[in-house]
Amino acid sequence: MQKLIIIPAIISSLRIAVLPLFFYFYNAENITSCLILLAFSAATDFFDGYLARRLKVTSRFGAYYDTITDFVLVFGIFTFFSAKGYYPAWLLLVITLSFVQFLASSLYSKKLYDPVGKYTGSALYIGIVLTLILSSQATFSFVEFAFLGFFLVSLASRTISLARKHD
Repeated sequence: MQKLIIIPAIISSLRIAVLPLFFYFYNAENITSCLILLAFSAATDFFDGYLARRLKVTSRFGAYYDTITDFVLVFGIFTFFSAKGYYPAWLLLVITLSFVQFLASSLYSKKLYDPVGKYTGSALYIGIVLTLILSSQATFSFVEFAFLGFFLVSLASRTISLARKHD
């Protein structure tokens, strides 16, 4: 059973391995391969947790490791896009704060009401897809302000949920 614990972590780690391939394919202007890598990453994000629950090897470490690999992938891609001039540096700060907010609030409380926060990672994946297939200034502006909105609403809902839980 001890060996089974590592399987979900290996699956999560595949998202980090996707990063250099994504950069390579993007620079080769192979957007289809980038989209396939993103679909693969999303599948591993679902499958690692599913497998951990199925094998009964869920752990706090596994949950945080899953989040960290998501962050590394998303942050890496948005850093790449920022270096290309698509997004301002402040968006990288907001992405970082979003993940820090999630980690900090989940350390404080297991159950929080945050209907937007649980979709934040999906919103970032969608932002990457939109950047790949609709590469224009209008798309870049939409993605950065949509994510800023997601972040602010999530921050407000987590703050309210924590305040109510504390009372």
